[in-house]
Amino acid sequence: MKMFLHLTVLLWTCTVLTLNAASIAQWNFESNPPDGSPSTGTNTPSGGIGTAFLIGGTTATWATGSTNDPASSADDSGWNTKSYPPSDTGNKTAGVQFNVSTLAYSNIVIRWDLKVSATASRYCRLQYSTDGSTFIDYPTPNAAQVVSATSSYYEAQTNSLAAFAGVNNNANFAFRIVSEFENTAIGSGINGYVTTEGNDYSTAGTIRFDFVVISGTPIPGANTPPSISTVSNQTVRVNQSTAALPFTVGDAEDLAASLAVTNASSNPGVISVGNIHLAGSGASRTVMASAGAQTGSSIITLYVTDTGGRSNSTTFSVTVLPVNTAPVISSISPTNTLANQATPALAFTVNDLEMPAGNLTVSGSSGNQALVPNGNIIFGGSGSDRTATITPINGLSGVALITVTVSDGTNSASSIFPLMVLPSADVLFYDTFTYANGSLLTNSAFLWANRSGTSGECQTMNGTVQITDSQSEDVSASLIGGPYTRSNSTVLYASFKMKALNLAKDTPAYFAHFSSGNANRARVFMGLNNAAPGAFRLSVANGSGSTTLLPGELLTNVTYLIVTRYDVDNASTTLWLNPATESDPNVSAIDSVTAVTISSYGFRQDSTLGTTLLVDDLRVGRTFSAVVPGAGGTSPIPLYVERRPGQVVLSWTDPAFVLQSASAASGIFTNVIGAASPFTNGTAGATKFFRLKAN
Repeated sequence: MKMFLHLTVLLWTCTVLTLNAASIAQWNFESNPPDGSPSTGTNTPSGGIGTAFLIGGTTATWATGSTNDPASSADDSGWNTKSYPPSDTGNKTAGVQFNVSTLAYSNIVIRWDLKVSATASRYCRLQYSTDGSTFIDYPTPNAAQVVSATSSYYEAQTNSLAAFAGVNNNANFAFRIVSEFENTAIGSGINGYVTTEGNDYSTAGTIRFDFVVISGTPIPGANTPPSISTVSNQTVRVNQSTAALPFTVGDAEDLAASLAVTNASSNPGVISVGNIHLAGSGASRTVMASAGAQTGSSIITLYVTDTGGRSNSTTFSVTVLPVNTAPVISSISPTNTLANQATPALAFTVNDLEMPAGNLTVSGSSGNQALVPNGNIIFGGSGSDRTATITPINGLSGVALITVTVSDGTNSASSIFPLMVLPSADVLFYDTFTYANGSLLTNSAFLWANRSGTSGECQTMNGTVQITDSQSEDVSASLIGGPYTRSNSTVLYASFKMKALNLAKDTPAYFAHFSSGNANRARVFMGLNNAAPGAFRLSVANGSGSTTLLPGELLTNVTYLIVTRYDVDNASTTLWLNPATESDPNVSAIDSVTAVTISSYGFRQDSTLGTTLLVDDLRVGRTFSAVVPGAGGTSPIPLYVERRPGQVVLSWTDPAFVLQSASAASGIFTNVIGAASPFTNGTAGATKFFRLKAN
């Protein structure tokens, strides 16, 4: 009986608080005016006054909002944030921030609707501030419970700040919602971000917000601040003006006619204060902004002040465009195809503010002419909706960076994406690293991604990837068809060429692996343990630091073929050195680890390595022969040379081999476009070296 009475009192108390609460500010993120699309929106408040912005490097788009939001389903938008930090960096630094004055209010309550994707952080932390700059953790974290495939599925989050007196009646009140490591959120677990259902965490994961409401109890007898409605963001061209934009003002104590309205500009070079024109009277006011000759953007702030000195404000942006703006083109995702096969029609969109989309021209170029000549990029579609179909040269495989450019005749814009041409259907990833020298991430058009460490550090050099102890970035590449789950009898193979430029440290350190979230499997180590002077050894582990040595000693500045086999179900690894067949000598790891889902292959840079490695020709596949060219029966064959006056004629007998050339014997060999046996080469001009390579 006592428990029943106690519950009754609690329920009554909560009801009283709810009845007395008033909304201070609210964000529903819908476009204003409504445009009938949830893929557009605004972070201007839908009620009250405040600002909302991204922090910690996050980015955002608009996506379907929560059904708790009273907006119509056709226009229900949510703030879809992404680009959160890598898995073990930036704890409680990235997310969204809201600045809202709580003057004349107490018992502050914050609620919002939250939706996390399968690869986003499960844990978020509400932080509040009494000065607008120093933030304090709310005592308990916010934990997403499920991931739903339904775009409108959200979880409501409500946090009362009634116990924190400093947030009451405070003009500088602010709060933010940031992603949080598991171990700081719950006091245990990993020192990094985790997802709701054990999926691999990714910086591309999204956290979506909608229906953010800040409410409180009005303080009796207080002079409440005046109100001012929102003004939508504007876009004009140089030397043009906006329309007279309406807004309203009001106050609980003063007549609207006695309220003073002033303005400010964040970028006077674009919109000067003198070019902001206020008009109207009483509650109905207007503002018009006139642009000069400078392009750019300015935040216009409108202030309303009552006779008691209390004030409020609202902001809107004015973007000033040149007379002719560049067209826009949508991004095109990385894609792949099999050797000798064209890609499907890859869809993308083009648009321009001044010119009909049908009048825009599109063109394409390839960063690997040997694999994909420019003429093999064919465009289709019409208007805004266009397609690109790409055909690689028969018999060749590798990666080509494709640039698609749209032009209005004066200005242009481009989208760059990697096309991976696979030698067979059993190959899940293949990269010969024929990129310009520089960051592997940017120069591969993000076929490779940062897994941890300083983004952009890992370098490509002369057609190889440099793995060094002086950098911290780990990189990984997603496997086609992944993730590869347990209990499916999946066996994965990987091969790559490796050359060590100097000796490693005594204690083995790993530099290559399959991966799943924070778990690394099939680790390949190198070190000096049990090696003769001037030599090093390779070893392997399933997923720990307990290694098994591979027989044989290796030397610096010699290129070796490294092959691993990983059984996903059993979490077991086998390592080969320079094998020709799967039955060649090998060694298997003996450490015991749990089986995990495999989604990518990666390389690790760390100071424990103690050396610099050059890695080339990475292949990942389902069979040994898929990753070891020639293992299925292709044997080395001779390249015949016949000298003629002013010519050298090269011939070979097996069409499975392609002819390659380089300017030096130790240089980078590339395919000779269109070469077939017999091939005639003139002896005039620069020196050339030739070789055959199994395709």
